[in-house]
Amino acid sequence: MSEKIQKSMMIVSQEHQGQKTFSLIPVTTDCPYAECIYIPDRKELAIISKVKKDTFHFFTKIDGQGDIVPVKKTRVNGKTHAEERKQIETFYEYYIKSQKDILEIIGLFAVNSEGFKMVNYIDPVLKKA
Repeated sequence: MSEKIQKSMMIVSQEHQGQKTFSLIPVTTDCPYAECIYIPDRKELAIISKVKKDTFHFFTKIDGQGDIVPVKKTRVNGKTHAEERKQIETFYEYYIKSQKDILEIIGLFAVNSEGFKMVNYIDPVLKKA
């Protein structure tokens, strides 16, 4: 079965931790991703899927009044409060490091990929290519 990939995202400029970057946002309901964001300091594209999975995470433990539960002595991890492990539903995440693959993914999914100057954000080396 061969399905054609539909352009279902749009590239927009934004900031990530104080750095100029871009992200891809869904423009159709059938888009397979919730968001994609280029993380400039790591030079990778983070892709957040709409597919969910159950994972375990540690959360700060709170009492019945909503106050953080302190511990008597600092824990090995340096925290001064109790934590509890809970199972929650999270989205699958993918991280693409190859600049070639990043540009290919953007070309496949972004409706405005041809007019957006991604090389201004991705890597100055690509500007010369």
